[in-house]
Amino acid sequence: APAPDDPLAARRTAPAPAAAHTEVAGPQGRFVRPAGLDEVLDLLADGESPVLVAGSTDFGVDVNLKGRREPLVVAIDRLPELRELRWNDDELDIGAALTLSEIERRLDGRVPLLAQVFPQFASRLIRNAATLGGNLGTGSPIGDTPPALLALDARLVLASRDGERTVPLAEYFTGYRATVRRPDELIKAIRIPLPLSPLTAFHKIAKRRFDDISSVAVAFAVTVDAGTITRAAIGLGGVAATPLRATATEQALVGRPWSEETVRAAADVLRAEGTPMDDHRASGAYRVAMLGRSLEKLFAETTARGELS
Repeated sequence: APAPDDPLAARRTAPAPAAAHTEVAGPQGRFVRPAGLDEVLDLLADGESPVLVAGSTDFGVDVNLKGRREPLVVAIDRLPELRELRWNDDELDIGAALTLSEIERRLDGRVPLLAQVFPQFASRLIRNAATLGGNLGTGSPIGDTPPALLALDARLVLASRDGERTVPLAEYFTGYRATVRRPDELIKAIRIPLPLSPLTAFHKIAKRRFDDISSVAVAFAVTVDAGTITRAAIGLGGVAATPLRATATEQALVGRPWSEETVRAAADVLRAEGTPMDDHRASGAYRVAMLGRSLEKLFAETTARGELS
């Protein structure tokens, strides 16, 4: 065991040092680690089009395997303004640069839907670096967190030098890896309204149970009152050019009894959501089948556990 006054052992329990301004320039580009959010917003407003990185679990792969280089890379992972987690009576704010492991630890199961997502998101090493802001900022249609956040009816707080605006996540994606976020904006926080629906589930269909990209991801958040469905939110990934809400299926559920008949009818609607395609992960037909089965699985598991009966 280390001595009581060992300086390296003492660092293990000390908080991480505050971000200090860092800048490195070379023939292939410039790297900047700003000390505060205002500095980042100034860089964005100046039109330099920097690549923003936090965990760099996406951009870093392109750098390593494809030799990608950018004129300006800005690290935002240690900015305190992007690392807050706040609860109040009406909403939960999660900083865009908090890592998934940090969020998992600090929430401690209080958002059950996210608690189901975290163990299935890549590996612990990736979750120690990956962030919600990064997963949403890439605009990928196969990220694991967007379907869950869509089911939670999340909104994004977008910040620029002109101020902040809030955008519903369901309106954020506009096309394949395209969003409403302007070039001078960044994602500051993810805002989840409270209270949460009591019945939630996250189904990730992939070739491997862990450390794999989803063929289909489905997230459910359902409220049942006296046997009747009063709210249903369903987020989908891997079945269209963007993550999306299954609004037609939600409408087929709300106002109806939580029963096998209702679920079977709604499952037929769910199979028609999105525009699933064939690729190396799964066929379009398989994705369609998995959408319907996912809702039927939710009902079967709920019934088996004696919930809402």
